[in-house]
Amino acid sequence: MYRFAANQNLLQHYVEVFNGEIIAMLHPYQFAIDEENAKRIMEMYDYDWTDDEI
Repeated sequence: MYRFAANQNLLQHYVEVFNGEIIAMLHPYQFAIDEENAKRIMEMYDYDWTDDEI
């Protein structure tokens, strides 16, 4: 999963909490999270407010 963080603090959060890797190719706050850690993120959040499936 490749994404852009909104700022340096959020980027550091993704690195520390979700083992993200800073790649900063297209944007200074660009990062990647591997499949295993991305799955952890999806399992961590509860979407009780919707009937949609992830």
